[in-house]
Amino acid sequence: MSKTDHGTVELQIGDESYVLAFNLKAVKKIERALGGILPAMQEVQRFNLSAIIQVIVAGAGLALKPSALEELEEAVYQAGIISVTPTLIEYLSALLNPAAKTADQLAEAEVADGGGKAKK
Repeated sequence: MSKTDHGTVELQIGDESYVLAFNLKAVKKIERALGGILPAMQEVQRFNLSAIIQVIVAGAGLALKPSALEELEEAVYQAGIISVTPTLIEYLSALLNPAAKTADQLAEAEVADGGGKAKK
């Protein structure tokens, strides 16, 4: 049985912090909104603001009224679309393989192993 061990990803947008969870609910919401994880990644890489917002809403499990959605769009725009994109791409990539380790987890494991060098 596979376990999700990514935990969460924190996305900072201005003064707000959004916690993006690795769960099936987020995957299904992204699939419905954007046609799948790969199309979502492609749209986020194209800096498509609507796609970026859909991924944030799905990942954070938000249920926003239209006015709050517009506020989030403005916040992302003001923070810089290009500044949130790398985190969202990493998040979407991890959704494709939720049992794998994140880059941070791999780095922590390497440090714990003494830099990955074998001892003799």
